[in-house]
Amino acid sequence: HYRSKHESLISFSNAHFYDNKLLTFPSPDDLNRKVTFEFIDGFYDKGKTRTNKNEAEAIIEYIRIHLENQNKKSIGVVTFSQTQQSLIEDLLQKLFQENPHLEEFVINSEEPIFIKNLENVQGDERDTIIFSIAYGVDAQGRLLHNFGPLNRVGGERRLNVAVTRAKCNVQLVSSMHYTDIDLKRTSAEGAKLLRE
Repeated sequence: HYRSKHESLISFSNAHFYDNKLLTFPSPDDLNRKVTFEFIDGFYDKGKTRTNKNEAEAIIEYIRIHLENQNKKSIGVVTFSQTQQSLIEDLLQKLFQENPHLEEFVINSEEPIFIKNLENVQGDERDTIIFSIAYGVDAQGRLLHNFGPLNRVGGERRLNVAVTRAKCNVQLVSSMHYTDIDLKRTSAEGAKLLRE
């Protein structure tokens, strides 16, 4: 795959969307997957903000450390909802207001940070892509199996586009585990593939 610098970045799409017809080359460090999962103790505030604040704050902290270390790898954040996108944008703006040197580092970078949602990320690419699922259990511990655009017809294609945006690595940030998605409670292909 022309963008993916590691086989693990394209293997999911190759298996689930391209019938394993993409020719891939094993990476020299093939045992080191470039797709990681970080569980965040948070919840989806479905009744009020429709965001996952703990998840958003964890992503901003990741970005802060990345920039403090003057890491030159570019970052893109892909959210599963527009409300989560707006929250992360607001928190990033706050980070820059409190740390102007970090904003200056980003301004002088080759590729600026982007924060987009599943519905408008097509055509973008960055070294590191961070996914903010946002959806998950609510404050009462219930999971409604609503995953925004993934629940709609064609949602699986949006997921495919999103997961192939990374050049070097993907970090999946979520307040739920894949086992929380009950396939008996959803028929959406996008939700099934998210579980995978």
